[in-house]
Parts: sequence; C-alpha cells; structure tokens
Amino acid sequence: MPITALGFLAVFSVGCLVALKRPFVGLLLYFFVFYMHPPGKYWGSFLPEMRWTLIVAVVTLLSTLMHAKNKSAWLKFKESKILLLFFAYTCIQIPIVTFSEVHIDYVILLFKLIIVFFLITTLVDSEKKLIALIAANCIGAAYIGLTALQTHTRGRFEAAGLPGIEDGNLLAIHLIPIIIISSSLVVTNYKKRFFIFIPLALAANLLFMSGSRGGIVGLIIAGLCFVYYSPKQKRGLIFQWALIGGIAGIMLVGPLIIERVNKVVKATDAEQIDKSAYSRFVIIESQWKMFKDYPLLGYGHRGTLLLSPFYVPDEYMTDTEIGGRRASHNITMSFLVDHGAIGAFLYFLLVFKSFMRVKEVKNNSEGLLNVRLILLGGCSGLLGLMTASQFSNSKVLEISIWFFALIACTSGILYKTNKPIGRDL
Repeated sequence: MPITALGFLAVFSVGCLVALKRPFVGLLLYFFVFYMHPPGKYWGSFLPEMRWTLIVAVVTLLSTLMHAKNKSAWLKFKESKILLLFFAYTCIQIPIVTFSEVHIDYVILLFKLIIVFFLITTLVDSEKKLIALIAANCIGAAYIGLTALQTHTRGRFEAAGLPGIEDGNLLAIHLIPIIIISSSLVVTNYKKRFFIFIPLALAANLLFMSGSRGGIVGLIIAGLCFVYYSPKQKRGLIFQWALIGGIAGIMLVGPLIIERVNKVVKATDAEQIDKSAYSRFVIIESQWKMFKDYPLLGYGHRGTLLLSPFYVPDEYMTDTEIGGRRASHNITMSFLVDHGAIGAFLYFLLVFKSFMRVKEVKNNSEGLLNVRLILLGGCSGLLGLMTASQFSNSKVLEISIWFFALIACTSGILYKTNKPIGRDL
C-alpha cells in the first residue's frame, strides 16, 4: 500500500477519535478529507470504498451536538434563514417537477451542505479558528497544486480529483475565493502571516494551470473589489500588494490562456469565435426560452440538461448515452431554469446579503482590523466566485456554501466584539 494511503488512514482514524471530543478538529478533518479525496487519487484504489467526507461530517455533527454551547446561535444569521427557506422551497418542488428523482439528488446534497454550513457557523467563533479554517483550505488547494506540478505536462489541468470538480473551469471557481481570502491574511498584523505565501503561490499557480478564462476574470473582479472596499488604515499597503499580485499574475499567464483568450478577442464574427465560448451564448438564449416556459416554479434540478433536446440547436449538443444533451454553463440561468423566479430570487438574495456584509469593513471602524480584512477577503472572494460562475455552472460546488458560512461567522466575530448580543446578525 502506498505511503500516502497509509498516512491518510492514520490521519483519518486519529482525527475521528479526537473529533469526538473536539468538534473543531472534526471540521478541519472534513477539509483534509475533501482535498485528499481517495476516490479521485491513484492511491485511493488501495483503500476500501467509503463515504469518507460523510463519515467525518457525521462524527463532527454528533460531537458538535454534544459539546457546542450555542447550538442554536447559527439561526441568528440572515444567511441561515434564507438558506433554510431556499431548502424548504426545493422540497416543495419535489412533487411538482417532472423528474423528481433527479431533483431529490439536489435536495439531498443541499441538506448535507446545510449541515456543513451549521458546523462552520457554530464552531468557528474566534479569530484563531477562523485563521485555521482559511489555512486548511489554502494548504489543501496547495496540495492539489503541488500534485499538478509533479504530474501534469501540457494542456489544461483538469484532473484535480475533488468531489464535484470535474474540469478546469470548476477548479478555478473553487480556487478564486480561497486565493482571495488567503491573500487577506498577508495584509493583517498577524505575526506568522507570511507562512501563507508558499501554499498561496501553489494555489494561484494551479488556477492558471486550469486554463480557465472565466476564472481569470473572476479573480480580477475579486481583486478589484478587495482594493475598492479596503479600510483606509490599510489602503496603501493593500494597493501595493495588489500591484505585486497583478505582476505575479501576468508572469503566471502561460501560452495556453493567451491562446484561448486570443480566440475570442481576435474573432470578427460568430463563426470564428472559439466554439466552446460562443456556445455559451447559444445555451443562455435557449435557457431563457426554458425559463419563460417554466417561469415561476422552474423545471427542477438539471433542467437545462433534460430540456436541451427541445431548445438547443443540434450542432451545439454533446453526445451522451441517452442522446444529444447540453448542460448549463451559467449559474444564474441554471437557477432560473431549475427553480424558477422564486428559487432564483431566494438563492441570489442569499448571495446579495452575504456580499453586502462587505459594508461592515468600512462602517465598523472600531472593529478588529484583522477580522475586518478577512471579512473583506471573504466577500470579495464570493463576488469573484459568482463572476466566474457566469461562465461555468458551479451550482453543486460546496465552496459557495462554505463561504456563505464563513462570511456569516466572520461577521459574527465582529458583532460579538463590538455590539451587545441578542439581535439578529
């Protein structure tokens, strides 16, 4: 058995035992298992087939229910209420949609993600834990980046082997908020903040190796947001680091991304545009027609894929075992088609409420500056994630739920420091 597999088993076993008494350790173990993800790695074939992340989540949940003091505190967050309302709506859709078995898969996934949301918002209640959570994700992304450097030779890197991340675009979407919120640590006053440099560099390089044009756009938008909302105490320093980051980004842009961008920039008409890029506009047009046919309640999960034979032109279809199909490449249109105007409104209300916590960075002048910078990184990262998701559908990725929770609990830490407890967050 490979030494990596043995090491994984050792960390997993010991971690689960420790998590029974220390639930936050279980939360960190969850991210460790997510990034290692044995089914997606070559050494995973030497291990038994198990739901590794599910086991850790259950152990951590039980430990949290036994040891956490404020188990109902998570319900004070606006994000929690909207997320639960959206979940209730997806449950109401089950008897209405045509393919209920497909829709139920999403309902189950959403329920699991709500548990993770509960764990993050309940267990991350201090600066120290907040930094540990960010570092765990950055190191996890760096592990994938190091693997990519060791194994990948040419073309786009898409073999991340992570749950739900099946191509380079989704990998880039996952990385954007992690890179931005990890970068926020650099401009804090923490003594060991520069230790994040190496894993941050590996994660950033991995994003460029993915060759995702949408990912680059999302990263730029997130960076601009970080600079724009920066508190005046750190504005000069943040601008300097942003300039350094921009130069480093230009150096990391390889011929693959330049070639893919040129296919769009230098095109003079639709026939010359890279088909993978132009097809997105065709699909969005088809999705708008789908939405108009199912405007209020939606068609159900994966509606675009199921309806595509009736709306998408044949030349843009992809051959599958069940015939020509085409999936969504835009998260906004996905929610409109799948969940109608009601579901899309609830979800993007959640996005809006989470992002608008960025105002606390400037308004909360008496708050903890380091925590405010982390909140800024979380909100900016979420904006970058949503921007990149307009080019590739990230609906089922866990990262968005993680950041809804991370933004909420970061705001909660500020709230506890500066305001009396008892009001909704």
